[in-house]
Formats: sequence, C-alpha cells, structure tokens
Amino acid sequence: MDNTKPKSSPGETPQITPQQQTLRQNALSTYRQVMVGSGGFLSLAALEVYNLLIAPLPGLLGFASRTLLAPLLLHSCGKGTAIAKSVCLRQPAKISLGKKVIVDEFAVLDVRSRNSDEAGISIGDFGFIGRNSIIAAKGAPIALGEGTNIGSHCRLATESGISIGKSVLIAAYAYIGPGNHQLDENGKPLITEEMVKKGGVNIGDNAWIGTRATILDGVSIGKNAVVGAHSLVREDVPDGAVVAGTPAKIIS
Repeated sequence: MDNTKPKSSPGETPQITPQQQTLRQNALSTYRQVMVGSGGFLSLAALEVYNLLIAPLPGLLGFASRTLLAPLLLHSCGKGTAIAKSVCLRQPAKISLGKKVIVDEFAVLDVRSRNSDEAGISIGDFGFIGRNSIIAAKGAPIALGEGTNIGSHCRLATESGISIGKSVLIAAYAYIGPGNHQLDENGKPLITEEMVKKGGVNIGDNAWIGTRATILDGVSIGKNAVVGAHSLVREDVPDGAVVAGTPAKIIS
C-alpha cells in the first residue's frame, strides 16, 4: 500500500475533507461540540453521567430512571414519555418530545448544530420512534406531528429540514431527506463539495410510506398519499395519490 501523502504544487492550498478538518481541532472541544453543541462542560458532564449510568439500564429501574432524569437534559418532555435503554441523545437541549412519546431501544436522536439558535428535533404527542432508527438534524429542523409512527431501522437526515404531519406511518428501513454533493468539474474530491439544498421534505397528514422507500430532498408528499415499498420518490406526490417504482410514478 502506498502511504505517501499527495503532494501539492508550490503556493497551492492542500485539499482536506471535513473529517480531516475536524481532526485538526482540539479533541475534547470537538467531542463537546458534537455531544452538547454550544453547551458548556457542565452540560457535557451531565450527559456523560446519563450515558454511562442511566441510558443502558434495563428493566423497570432503567425506565424509571430515564423517566425522571431525561427531561432534565431535553429542551422539553411531556408526561408519560418513555425512552428505552441505549437510546443515543446528541445535543439533547435541542430535542423536544411531546407527551406519551415512545423512543425504542438503540434509536438515535442526533442534532448537529453549532449555534444555539439553530433548530433541532421535535416529536409531537403520541409519536413513536422504532428500534435502531436515526433522526439526524444537521443544522435544520426535523418536526414530527402528533401520532406519527417511525418504524425500525429508518433514517431521517437533512440539512434542509423535514416536516411530517399528523398520524403518518413510515415503515421500516425508509430513508427520508438524503441530499447530494455538488457535482463540479473542478478536480476536487466529491466529499469536499458543498451539499445541494432543495428546500427539505414535507409529508402531509395520514400519509403512508412503505418499507425501504427513499424520499429525496425537495419532495412534498400530500395528505393521505401512499408511497409503495422500495420506491424512489424524486417528485412531489399529490394528496391521496398512490405512487410506486424507481423512480416513483402515480399508479392510483
């Protein structure tokens, strides 16, 4: 294997990836920023204690401990909300949970925001987040309406925003909000290019998103619409329509 570093021409600024830029920063400061954002080291210490002693606790003891202590970390938390064991919380001060929300085991609620005024994650009353699902708000808001159900192993990730209405059913392994890097013929590594932002994803009330469906950034799904399993949705879906296929087309 050739481990030599690529050479740069005299006067040329070497190209680095975001990951390499992160590694150049102070390790502790980087970790603090990832975990609690603009929060201080006291906030980090509280989250570390929670992750070490409370998050992994099984059974009734774990449930009771998280019910008592998780609201102290979150921006807001309604009555009757249940957080299962080993749920990962990043920047919890920017996460709002309504009443009687259920977050199943090994789910990830991940806010990636450098500034305290940037939006995070909000989940309405009676919402459900399935096991191993990831909700990643990368400096933009993700809002789930009342009674919305996210199945297991789903991924909701955005730099543009995701808004989901009431009583939406999202089946397992769905992927909502992925974006693309800009494609410029300038010789730069693709990973260093800025993301293309198309306005986020909007899903109307009572919609049903089938298993392994992918909904791209910039797409709106109408009320009472149905997206078939394994579909790739690149264009808006009208109210009440049924779409399926790759790319998805109206079939009913």
